[in-house]
Amino acid sequence: MRSFLRSRLVVPLLVCACALAAFSLWQRLAPVEPEKAAPAVLRVGMEDHYPPMAFMDAQGRHTGFDHDMAEALCHQINAKCEFVIGSFDDILRMMSAGELDILVAGLAALEPRKQFMNFTEPYYSSSPIYIGRPGLAISEDGLRGKRLAAQIGSMQLDILKKNWSDIATVLEVPFKNIFGLLARGEVDVVLVDAVASYDFLKSEAGRDFSMLGDPLQINDVLSLARIGVRKSDRELTEALNRAIKTLRVNGEYNRITRAYFPFNIY
Repeated sequence: MRSFLRSRLVVPLLVCACALAAFSLWQRLAPVEPEKAAPAVLRVGMEDHYPPMAFMDAQGRHTGFDHDMAEALCHQINAKCEFVIGSFDDILRMMSAGELDILVAGLAALEPRKQFMNFTEPYYSSSPIYIGRPGLAISEDGLRGKRLAAQIGSMQLDILKKNWSDIATVLEVPFKNIFGLLARGEVDVVLVDAVASYDFLKSEAGRDFSMLGDPLQINDVLSLARIGVRKSDRELTEALNRAIKTLRVNGEYNRITRAYFPFNIY
């Protein structure tokens, strides 16, 4: 009886062992699809003058919140940043032409931009604000006949054109010129991202100006800043999303933020 039971147990075990061996052999012989990873070097588009997010310091080095975030993200995914610096409209054009891997420039995920890039999860939040001399009303009566300005290619420019172009003159200018025009009285009001106005409002040149009305609370598309990623690269987009979460958890995000802002921008 024992011999019979032993034979009843041994045969199935041998069959299983043979099957496992065959499966293991098949695994070794089957072609393995390599996991896609971020390239060793990422071509990172960034603005030339958008303080405190991206700008040249006194030593001529490119720096800023966006610059430091890009460096930290590249390090987190084991890649090296190769910065491509230009005006906002230039780097958007380069991204659409496939000349960049990522674009770190506080982007709103607008539908036309989705035609040529993916977007990460948000890496900071902000809202558009009007800046001008105190007392000027953001209304039809207050802005009638006035000169308004916003950055070329920005969603702030789209807002000005949509809401005020029938009663005011709307100018599209490079960001590096926008506060100079305001300070010299060449425009009456500018519409800019709130975090990008921080340096101007705390400066000597900005002491005679203030935010007019409340920040524009339009929708999450316009208030959440994201990183653009080369079109259809899901793996790189997901890697950057994980990196953003990691930097938030390990304290690196807060360390970078404190270097430029005394308040939370997430």
